[in-house]
Amino acid sequence: MDSSERSTEENTTKSPIWRDKLLLTLLTIAVVGVVLQITLGGVVRVTGSGDGCPDWPTCFGQAFPPLDQETIDLLYDGPRPTTPRPHNVILEYSHRTVGSLIGLIIIAAMIRAWTRHRATKVVAWLLTTEFILISIVGGLGGAVVLSDLDPAIRTVHLFLAEIVVLFGVMALVAASYGRQSSIVGTSKWMWGRVSDEHRSALILSATAGLFTLVALLSGSYAVWKEAGAVCASWPLCGGDFIPQSTFAWIHMAHRVLSFVSIIVVLLAGHRVWRLPNIPAALRFAALASAVIIFSQMLMGAANPWTTFAEWAQAGHLTLATLVWVNMVVIVALLLRPVPGRELTEASENSAE
Repeated sequence: MDSSERSTEENTTKSPIWRDKLLLTLLTIAVVGVVLQITLGGVVRVTGSGDGCPDWPTCFGQAFPPLDQETIDLLYDGPRPTTPRPHNVILEYSHRTVGSLIGLIIIAAMIRAWTRHRATKVVAWLLTTEFILISIVGGLGGAVVLSDLDPAIRTVHLFLAEIVVLFGVMALVAASYGRQSSIVGTSKWMWGRVSDEHRSALILSATAGLFTLVALLSGSYAVWKEAGAVCASWPLCGGDFIPQSTFAWIHMAHRVLSFVSIIVVLLAGHRVWRLPNIPAALRFAALASAVIIFSQMLMGAANPWTTFAEWAQAGHLTLATLVWVNMVVIVALLLRPVPGRELTEASENSAE
């Protein structure tokens, strides 16, 4: 082994990944950025700005789009009967630009993980998968525009964006938390063996996350099928126990799925909260699950109460994403429960 290889190995050993502030900052920005990007996508949707740029990857055939109405009217050849307003163009172009910036941040984090922390390959592989997924999301964004905003493609687009969040959170937790070396060899789980008392909480939390994601996607699909505003009352649809149209059935299916997800999230949060000897971050996430899910329920009710105001629709998607992110955090922390600082200190003490 030459001196450069020894130096790299020593740096990896002496500088554990949880001490890499730059990498942890990049991972945090990536997670927050994707959540904000999904929120911005929701704003694009509710303001009717999806075809603010009628082509892709350029916008009106240009790297920087026109922002004056006269030029927009002259160049627009999209599907809508009226041309977009300047704010529609700005929102859609901003959505694309933020997505590109997030992709660059993920690339930077991925390169740093592979070059500086090869001993913790799980983080590098999670980031590599996240980069592949966000690249596909970007391509699907183009397909959405070129397909005249097809509802099915838009749903898949949102689904993969939420999965990008999943891998981002897992990478951040994997970089911050570790697993005891004594249990690695016998582990049946991805990030270390989970005790029996934690396993039921893990399964319940994973189930809650799945229901949350399904409810989120069903709501977005209802909106894109123009069924989002057919039920102008809450909790029933126009006072009817049985929906009276296909669109009403689509809308009420979303409400039923949302109700089920609320129950499962509350049960999971309560189960995690009662676990002994858990990190403060996990206990906080358990408490946050109740706060966020109740806020989400109220925001959902606010939609018909406000005649589906744009802020209520965008806020509903944002809170649904936060519920999903919080459940992913809970699952990740249950899988990898030992803070990296504690593992390093224990290793140093044993060496002494």
